[in-house]
Amino acid sequence: MENWFAFVVDQAPGPMMVVFPTLDEATKFNRVKLQTMIDASKRLKHKVKPVSSRDESGSTISFKRFAGGFCQIVNAGSSKGLQMLSIKYLAMDEVTGYANDVDGRGSPRDQARARQKQYGDMAKEFQCSTPGDVGYCVVTADFLAGDQRYYYVPCPHCSVFQVLTFEQMRGPAHAIGLDAHLRCLSCDGAIVDGHKTDMLAGGKWIARRVDDGETAPGLFLKAEEIAKFECPPCEGRCRDWQPSYHLWAAYSKNERFDDIWKGWMDAQGDTSKIRTFSQQTLAEPYDPGVDAVDWEKIVDMARGFAGPVREVPREAGLLVSAADVQGYGIKWAVYAIGPRSQRWLIDREIFEGPPDKVDDAWIALADALERKYPAAGGTLKGLDLSGVDTGFATQRAYRFCAARPQVMALDGRHVQKTSWIGTPTVQKIKDQFGRVIAKTALYPVHLYDVKTEVVASLANFVDGPAANGWPRNVLHLSGDLVDEDFAKELTAERLVDPDEEVRSSVNRRARNLVSPKAKREWKKVGGRQNDWFDVTVYAFALGWYLETKRHLTAEKWADLLVEVHGRQNTPDLFDAPDVMTPAKTTAPTKRERRPWGAYKRT
Repeated sequence: MENWFAFVVDQAPGPMMVVFPTLDEATKFNRVKLQTMIDASKRLKHKVKPVSSRDESGSTISFKRFAGGFCQIVNAGSSKGLQMLSIKYLAMDEVTGYANDVDGRGSPRDQARARQKQYGDMAKEFQCSTPGDVGYCVVTADFLAGDQRYYYVPCPHCSVFQVLTFEQMRGPAHAIGLDAHLRCLSCDGAIVDGHKTDMLAGGKWIARRVDDGETAPGLFLKAEEIAKFECPPCEGRCRDWQPSYHLWAAYSKNERFDDIWKGWMDAQGDTSKIRTFSQQTLAEPYDPGVDAVDWEKIVDMARGFAGPVREVPREAGLLVSAADVQGYGIKWAVYAIGPRSQRWLIDREIFEGPPDKVDDAWIALADALERKYPAAGGTLKGLDLSGVDTGFATQRAYRFCAARPQVMALDGRHVQKTSWIGTPTVQKIKDQFGRVIAKTALYPVHLYDVKTEVVASLANFVDGPAANGWPRNVLHLSGDLVDEDFAKELTAERLVDPDEEVRSSVNRRARNLVSPKAKREWKKVGGRQNDWFDVTVYAFALGWYLETKRHLTAEKWADLLVEVHGRQNTPDLFDAPDVMTPAKTTAPTKRERRPWGAYKRT
C-alpha cells in the first residue's frame, strides 16, 4: 500500500483515499510508516507538501497534498470521512476489522467505493487484510471471488515450482543439524531459511482458479508447465476475475521456519492461540466450529477432577448465576470466575414446576440466590450477579427480576462482533387485567461470540493443562457436577452452515468442504436439549459484564482475590498454576489443523 501511494505521487497523480479500521490505526500509519517514507524518499519529499499548521494549502496528519492529487487518510468507523470526496484510487487495510454498518449508511467498504463512480473503469482499488472468521471474513470471500493467485517458488534441489504450505513443515532434526524446515513436495528435499532469497527471486504468481471442466494447476509444477498456467492479471483465462493474492509467514525473509514451528507447538491446547496462529501466521480464516467437542470427552475429563462443589476456588473472585426458564421448571447454575478467563461450575440445580402456572420453581430459585459459598480463607461469599432468561413465562420472569436489583432480565439475540451484553430497554410489567404495575430493565445478550467462547473453553478443558498450567479461557468441570445428560446439553449446539442438515456428530471432512463464504449459525444437534448450554452462555455473559464494569486488570484481580480469600490463600497470578489438579495426567491433544486447500473448489 505504501509502494502504491509512492507510485501514485511519482507516476500517476490523482485523488486517493486510504481507509483503516480505527482512527488510532490511521494516525499510527501516517506517523510510523507513511510520513517516514515520504521524508526518506528524494522523489517524494519535494512533491508532497510538508505538514504545516499555518498553511491551509499544506499537508496534515490525515490529508496529504501532492502535485496533481491528494491522499485522504480516514477510519472506517465514521461515515463522515467516507463521504463528499471523489477519488480515483482506494486503498483499504485490515478490512476484516470494519463494522458491517456505519452510521446507518451501510458497509464502509461500499461507502468508500461509491466515491469512485466518477472515474468508472479508470478507478483502481487495493485491499489487504489478515483473515477473520470463517463465514464472516470479507477478505477471504473476495480472495475466492478473484483468480486466487499463489506464489510458486522453485525447489533449491529439483527446481520444481511449488506453493509453500504448512503441511510441508517438519520440526527440528538436530541429529542431522536441521532446525524446523519445509520438505519439497516433489523430491522431499529439505528447504531451509537460507534458501528463501533465491527461491523468492525465481518465484511466479500462478492463478489457481479455472472455469468448470478445466484442470486447475496442482500445488507443484515442473518448470516447463509454468508457461501453460501463467497469465497476467485480467488477461487470458484470468480476464473474468479480479486478481487476488495469498501469502503467509513462510514466504517472509524475516520469519524463520523455526519460529513458525514454535508458534504452532505453543498454540496446542489453547484455542485463543490457535486462532491467532491461523489468522496471523497461516493467513487463513479461523473456523470456531472446529473447537466443538464430544460430550463423552467432557464426561471422561470431568471424572478425573475433584471439586470444587459449592465452594469458591481459591483462584476465583467472582460468582455469577444464570437461570433458564422452561415449561417443566427452571435450570440454574453458579459459576466462579477468575483472572485469565478461568471459570468453574460450582453449583447447579433444577427447580421443578411449570413457571407460568405455579410459583414453586420461582420460590426455590429465590431461595437459591441467597446461598453463600465458603472461600479459601474461611469466609462466606454470596453471588455478585445473577440473570434470568425471559424467553418463556416472560411477564413472570420480569416480575421476579424487577424485585431484585442484583438479578438481570436477559434476552438472547443472535448478534456478533459487539459487546456480550448490550444496552437495556425498559419493559412494562402488567397484571392479569393488562394494567402496568411496574417496569424492569431487559438486557440483550449477543449470543454468537459468547457461544464461541463457551465452546472454546470446553475444548481447552478437554485438551488439559500444559506444562506451565492451563491456557486462557477454560471452563473447569468436576465429576461431582457433570453427568451424561449435563454434558449432552452442554454440547447441544454446533456452529454450522445453515443449509447443512444438523447432525448429532459433525464430520470434520464435511465441514472442510463448506465454503468459507457461507454464513455460520449456531444450531441445535438433533435430539438434544440445550438448556444447560444456554445457562452457561448467560453466565459467561454476566461474568464479562462484571469484569467490564469493574475494569478488572491483573492488579485489580489480585486485590479482589485477597479480599475474597485473604492474602495467605491467594495464588500468584503470574505463576499461572494448575488451577485444578487432575487425578490422572492427561497429555494435551494436538488438534488437527484444517488446511487452506479445503476452501478451494474441487
